[in-house]
Amino acid sequence: MPAHPSFTIDETPSVARALKNAGWLLGGKGAGGLLSLGYLALAARGLGLVGFGTFATILAYGQAFANLASFQSWQAVVRYGVEHLSAHRYASFERLLRFTAMVDMLAAIAGAIAALGGLALVGPALGWQDAECRLAGLFLLSLLISQRGSALGMLRLAGRFDHAALAEASLPLFRLVGAAVAYLAGGGIGAFLLAWAVAELGCSLMLWGAALYAFRWLPAASTAQPSEAGVLRENPGICRFLLATSAASSLGLAWQQLPTLAVGLFSGPAGAGIYRLASQLGLALTKPVTALARAVFPELVIAVKGGSPAALRPMLAQIVGGTAGFGLFALIVVVLAGRRALELVGGPAYAAAYPVLVLLTAASVVTLAGFGMEPTLVAAGRPGAALGARALATGCYLCVILLLVPRFGAIGMGWSAIVGALLSTLFLHIAFVRACR
Repeated sequence: MPAHPSFTIDETPSVARALKNAGWLLGGKGAGGLLSLGYLALAARGLGLVGFGTFATILAYGQAFANLASFQSWQAVVRYGVEHLSAHRYASFERLLRFTAMVDMLAAIAGAIAALGGLALVGPALGWQDAECRLAGLFLLSLLISQRGSALGMLRLAGRFDHAALAEASLPLFRLVGAAVAYLAGGGIGAFLLAWAVAELGCSLMLWGAALYAFRWLPAASTAQPSEAGVLRENPGICRFLLATSAASSLGLAWQQLPTLAVGLFSGPAGAGIYRLASQLGLALTKPVTALARAVFPELVIAVKGGSPAALRPMLAQIVGGTAGFGLFALIVVVLAGRRALELVGGPAYAAAYPVLVLLTAASVVTLAGFGMEPTLVAAGRPGAALGARALATGCYLCVILLLVPRFGAIGMGWSAIVGALLSTLFLHIAFVRACR
């Protein structure tokens, strides 16, 4: 069957195309970054330092289990979908999509059971009341039913980074509108959590709508219904790939959600609020690199297909040079204007987060030095090497957290982030060098 006239895959890897796609993602992330300042300000000012800290720990708990339940199915859709569509195996591609969607659904159910079971232990440790535990349970359910990995993979595979950017930009927009309603109504933590939950569901619906529209031409595979055995034969190694990328993603919760929970556990809600605002502002500054990472992954898959990661060194050199320069620029901006930005967003009470913001941004600069090695290993079908490096770095990072956070609180978490970034970059570099032999 010939390829559909409106859908083709250019199998020539291109940094320029990756940068163009990153531009679309950056547009969405940039708009989201500006909107995030608005909804963070509303939440921080509307809830106060302690209330915002409790809100932050509930968010972190829910997002941690959503992270655990995510199998990074978008990477599998891109990794195996390229081959099926290039060979015009449309039925195989449809079976792949159904399989990844099923994996997402089953993982969400397992994650929901585990998260609800953990509330009785985690809630009292973080100082949550019964009402707050119930709110946390409802919020995490909304996150788990909003899985959208397969939809993201479809859009990135189709090259519709513009549609993906527009759909993802709806998330901060929905949050801003919901936060404004909660703030004006004088709502408490529950009102803001409801705003976040509705935003997640709305974004997922928009992404799935865009993905299905992008592949509306796909012929129905009515005579070839999916079966686990068939999918495994057509996509050799997909279970190992999904498990490895999921495990790597799950390790990410130690770097993303666990810090807020750790600071909240040892320093209370006020410390968690200070850390959360600093980390969110720092994240907004590094979002362009996240956009580039997502945009470059399909190019890496094409470039490394059937070869060694060493073939990607020229492409990586071009990309890393730009990301490292951006990281240094972001650090300078934070040093000069970070304190004022914190006070502008959260109020004078959040000025204490300035040293934490500087440390977290410095850690991001270190991470940028290793940009490209992990997605290259995954694209080359060697996610186990990336997982091993990440796991080793994460284990060391957790030990540093246990040493520093109980004594120094949010500042200790900032120094832990720098040490963890150094170790992660070092171990990924070693794994990349070994894979290139």
